[in-house]
Parts: sequence; C-alpha cells; structure tokens
Amino acid sequence: MPASRSSARPLAVVDLGLLLFLGAVWGGAFLAFRIAAPEVGPVWAAEARVGLAAIVMVALFGRRAWAAFRGRLVAIFVTGAAFAAIPFALIAFAALTLPTAFGALLNASTPLFTALVAAAVLGQRLSGRVIAGITVGMTAVVVLVGWSPLPMDPETLLAVGAALGAALSYAVAGTFVRRKLSDVGGVEIATGQLVTASIILLPLAIVAGPPGTPSPAGATALVTVALVSTALAWPVYFRVLAHTTPTAASTVTFIVPAFGTAWGALILGEPIGPELVAGAGMILVSLVLVLGLPIGRPARVAASRIARVIESARSVLAVRGSSA
Repeated sequence: MPASRSSARPLAVVDLGLLLFLGAVWGGAFLAFRIAAPEVGPVWAAEARVGLAAIVMVALFGRRAWAAFRGRLVAIFVTGAAFAAIPFALIAFAALTLPTAFGALLNASTPLFTALVAAAVLGQRLSGRVIAGITVGMTAVVVLVGWSPLPMDPETLLAVGAALGAALSYAVAGTFVRRKLSDVGGVEIATGQLVTASIILLPLAIVAGPPGTPSPAGATALVTVALVSTALAWPVYFRVLAHTTPTAASTVTFIVPAFGTAWGALILGEPIGPELVAGAGMILVSLVLVLGLPIGRPARVAASRIARVIESARSVLAVRGSSA
C-alpha cells in the first residue's frame, strides 16, 4: 500500500469505531489472563490463546501465509516467539500477581521500548521530544509500582519485570518485522506468528506440567481471548492500518489501558487507586510525546476517552460499595 494514499486519508468514523473495539478486546485480554492463568497455569493460558487463534487463522489465511513464508521459516519463528509466545506467556505470568489495570498500563510502555530498540538497532536518532516521553513513561512505571498498595516483595517485582519484558518483546518484534518482513502482508504475519508461537509454547507447557481444570469463567475467558482478542482482532487492526496511518493506528495504545482498567473494575471489582490515575495520566503524556502526536484534538479526544472510562468504572464501584 503506498504511503501517500494512507497518509492522505483521514480517520473515518468506522475506523474510529474499530480502534475502540480493538482497545476493548485487547484490554479484555489482560482480564482473560487474570481469570484463567491462575486456573490453568500461565504457559497453558498463553498456549490456549495462540493455539485456538492459530486454528482459525490457518483455516482462513493458511494458504496465503505458507506462500509468504516458504523459505523464510527462521524469520517467522523469530516473529512468533517475540510477537506472541514470549509476551503472551509473560503477560499471563504477570497476571498471577498484578491486577488487570496494572498489567495493561505497564504494557502501554511498548512504544517507549520501541523507540529505544529502534535507536539501538536501526540507528534512529532520539529527538528531545522522544527522550522526554521516555523519561515521563519510565517515571510513570516508578509511580505505578512505588505508589501501589501491592507489597513490594520479590513476587510483585518479578511480575512487574515480566509485564515490562512483554512490552520489550513486542518492541523487538516490531523492529525485526520492519527489517526482515516489510514485504509481507499483515494478515500473513499474524497467521504465521500464531502458528509458530503455538509450536514454541507447546513443549514448554508440557514441561510445566499438566494444565489445571478451568472454571466455566476461565474456559470462557480463554476462548474469548483466543477468538475475539486474537484471531478477530489482528485482521481488524490491519484493516485499520491499511485505511489510516501507522500513527493513527498506534493511538489504540491509549485506549487499551482504559478498557483494561474498566474491565478489571467492573468484572473483578479491582479498585482504581490514585496510583492508577496518576500513572495513566503520565503514560498518556509519554505516548503523545513518543508517538509524535499533535497536542491537539487527537490527544484531547484520547485523554477524554480514558478519563470517561476510568470515571465510569469508579462510579460503578462506588455504587457497589454503598449498596453492600
């Protein structure tokens, strides 16, 4: 797709709706792991997500993906490891300890790591604005962790490290794909990475021991995260990317933590403390700076959406608390 066509096309109402959908289902992925990972184990939860999604993607796009990756199996295995197997397993592990909103906010640091990886690997120069954004983002992580009511024990710190490791893995994967697979379509990459991720994770899951038996809620969470948050979400994302610009599509990063916070509060009753509000605000500022978004209407709209979702969740929790 020529860049000029993409850059000239404004963000249509349907694309805005699809970005909100992606924010909702990708925010829901953190909720799904929070529910299912303690029941079946983190590696099995990650394997269920990629395995079920891979079956759907192969049925729909398998022939196209095989044609694209024939003779390039090493590249797609690296992509599958860095874009799915490693981050999904780390996010599921972090979900054993971290609340849904906490994990979603830490994962929003992906663009910060992407800027650092691009500078180290691709030699891209970090502007003053990007450096400021990275500094604010890293400070947000300190605020989230230091102000959190969670105990600052090795278990919590390991979970935080896993969540940040997942963001770093996404950043490495994105840089690798830009260097090695820039000529491959998005749907083909999504299909190939899910298939290879399921192959990578399966022996690790077996070594980890047999999976636990999920509750009805856990089974529903696993099926939903596989089919809706993965198999359906990837083609939707690439549809948005094809009809807008990479910067416009990247604004979904603003929306995911808001929905992760809302789902955790509404469904699991997780509290929304001041550290989440402060951390979300700082991450919002850091993403505006790192992504190079204009400090105008797009940023105001994104900030307004995040504020509305968080405030709605807090209102529901307040009503629950008063009626208890």
